[in-house]
Amino acid sequence: MTWPFENDTTAIINKLAKRNMQSEKRRNLMVIIAVALSAFLICLAGTIVTSMLQMQQNQVNDTYEATFVGVTEQNIETLKAIPEIARVGEYYMLGTENDAQGFRASFAYADAALIYTARNQIKLTEGELPENENEIVVSEVWLSKYAPDIEIGSTIRLDTESFQGDYIVSGIIDAPGAENAAIYSFLVSKAALIKWSGYSDSMYVAYCHLENDRQLDEDTIRSSYKQIAEENNLPEPRFSTLYFRYAESNNFFRSLPLMFTVAAIVLIGGCIVIQSIFRISINDKIQSYGQLRTIGATAKQIKRFVKKEGHRLGGIGILVGIVLSVICSLIILFDGFNALYYAGIVLLTILICWIMVSLSIRKPIKIAAGISPVEAVRFSPEQVKTSHSKKSHPKLNPLSLGLMNARRDKKKTLSIISSLSLGGILLLIISSIALTQSPERIARQYFPDGDYKIYNNADSLNSSLLAGNPLNEEVKQQILSIDGVTDVIITRQSAFAEFSTEQYSARGMCDMLTTLNYADVKDSLTAGTMPSDSHSILLADSILETNDDMGVGTVLEFSFGEVATTVKVVGLFSPTNCKAGIGHGLGLDGAMVFAPESLFQELLPEIENFSYSWSIVSDSGQSQSVEEGLQNIVSIHSDLAINSFADTVENDTNSKFYMAMKIVSWLIFLFGVVNLINTTLANQLSRKRENSILRSIGLTQKQLYKMIVCEEIYYALFAITATLIIGLPVAIFSCREISKISYAGEIIAYQFPLFEMGLFLLVLSGLEFILSLWTIRRQKKQSLIEQMRTME
Repeated sequence: MTWPFENDTTAIINKLAKRNMQSEKRRNLMVIIAVALSAFLICLAGTIVTSMLQMQQNQVNDTYEATFVGVTEQNIETLKAIPEIARVGEYYMLGTENDAQGFRASFAYADAALIYTARNQIKLTEGELPENENEIVVSEVWLSKYAPDIEIGSTIRLDTESFQGDYIVSGIIDAPGAENAAIYSFLVSKAALIKWSGYSDSMYVAYCHLENDRQLDEDTIRSSYKQIAEENNLPEPRFSTLYFRYAESNNFFRSLPLMFTVAAIVLIGGCIVIQSIFRISINDKIQSYGQLRTIGATAKQIKRFVKKEGHRLGGIGILVGIVLSVICSLIILFDGFNALYYAGIVLLTILICWIMVSLSIRKPIKIAAGISPVEAVRFSPEQVKTSHSKKSHPKLNPLSLGLMNARRDKKKTLSIISSLSLGGILLLIISSIALTQSPERIARQYFPDGDYKIYNNADSLNSSLLAGNPLNEEVKQQILSIDGVTDVIITRQSAFAEFSTEQYSARGMCDMLTTLNYADVKDSLTAGTMPSDSHSILLADSILETNDDMGVGTVLEFSFGEVATTVKVVGLFSPTNCKAGIGHGLGLDGAMVFAPESLFQELLPEIENFSYSWSIVSDSGQSQSVEEGLQNIVSIHSDLAINSFADTVENDTNSKFYMAMKIVSWLIFLFGVVNLINTTLANQLSRKRENSILRSIGLTQKQLYKMIVCEEIYYALFAITATLIIGLPVAIFSCREISKISYAGEIIAYQFPLFEMGLFLLVLSGLEFILSLWTIRRQKKQSLIEQMRTME
């Protein structure tokens, strides 16, 4: 604000700031890069977490909150007529049947509302839903394997017990996981459903979505559905736990803890770096500020002048960093974009970085504004109190002079070491986390014993077991005869199971409890106890997300196909924490049930061999011959498939999370290099006058180079020490916590990022020598008299 009796000097201040920025291009670039990297890291942390949470929320938004199982058509029409219910999806599960062509088909009916509601589980990619009795929708996976030339409108032939004859393909669906489950999905028309021999009018499932659901809390939604059930004589509603977990969550606030953690680290480091840049710039031009005071500039005007420079450069850096972070987030996790949340993250980033810039330039502003014309003439940035050493006449040589320079100003030394070590600490932590999540370590979960797995890839696992398991003794001996193979380990013995309560049903892979996997399964228990008799089983706790009536103590009807029996759920286990039940490939065929061997023998007495997958232990030096031999065996047996460690590593290398971690680690490396260059140059340029004075009293060029290098090595060694002392414990702790989540609760051995840190140390040491040489050569272009002048 300008008072009436004051002169408005805004235009002059702006012109001075603009001219000074034009003369300080190196400083400007360093400040912009430092601020941009700070803004990038803060904003990226917020947008990545927000995007991941938003993707989870998108899976449940506008889907369904509850289902009514075992209802009639009339019940569904009643639900559709209720004003509070926005949408009712109609579903009917006919069951699974074996086709004469050798595959197992799952038949169901679904209307358009259900297809939209369950779009994340089943998606109509082409065509339309069937209307006539002879029309059908088929899965993409089935088409690719059994009818690759079929298109919409073409005719296919089915040969199952209930569906025999020719059907016109009206549409194609994509059902994730269908290929690994070895069951292919088909959707029939309402006309075909009604004529089906097993049709019952009371076996429909209604998927319901409330009007204005986002304005209602969980308790209100649950009570509304229960009231609807009571008033219309409907079964108890079954609620979607996934919906309530993600639909009501505020992704913006859930992303703040990580964002503020990153911001705190970056804020400290950024303040040190930016303040160092501005302080050196102020010191170099301190006499210019004194001259401005001489011609009438006030301390307030000097403050405005320097502050305007800082805010302009900070604004440019913030803009660049935010734009880059948003672009990276959109490339990595585009499906998680939310304009409102991104805007909030951007505003917070601007606020945090603006505070960082303001704090950084506060001290340099005081120095510039507080200088008088007389003080400016004799000002030296090294005006510190010196203590007298007991050794009155220390030996002077380039090395001792370098050490004396480094130790005489403790505040400056601490600032330089902190600035240099910041990039190293961040790089050590992020690189260590990236190694914990490396494709090799992730893939090793699937290959704990060897680099290859052979598994039963028959369309119908149980039919394959009945016909004679292809994983037999003959195949085992063929594998052992391959040069380089040392052992074959049975990793899983499994069968495909179906189980249900009075209202709900589920299915999945059932693994046999053995002496080899018992301890691992026991460690993964989240509730209950291990089975103690032949009719006790364990269920994956993830089943409760869609089947909340299958908890501990529930009695189920259990079957491997033809014969059924009753079993009791005595415990729940975590699939992510149970390595014994991990499937091949992406793990979509992982164990959903664990049962004792006696239950397998009771329901499938004619089967002796339940092997589902084998681990092949081999000599790593003969991997090529081993892989060729295994491929030859698999090519002979059509029901077998091979999964290799190398292929899994290649797939994981392309994962978005791993790519994001690598991008962040290299950006931090860049931050460290830029910070190193700036800090080193700023320190060396601040000593230009001192160096010229030493040269004038006899110090040679070679001795000056040794002195400068000695000082910089001193800083580098202490920065390396600080990086290890501070960064290593934090990195180890972070890796321990992440490994618990990623590796089934197991704490894997910490791996030091030798390549990244070795490269950082190499660059740190190399640049110190290069920049020292550059400084001396730059000074050689000026005479000693010119170097001793206060203006550069």
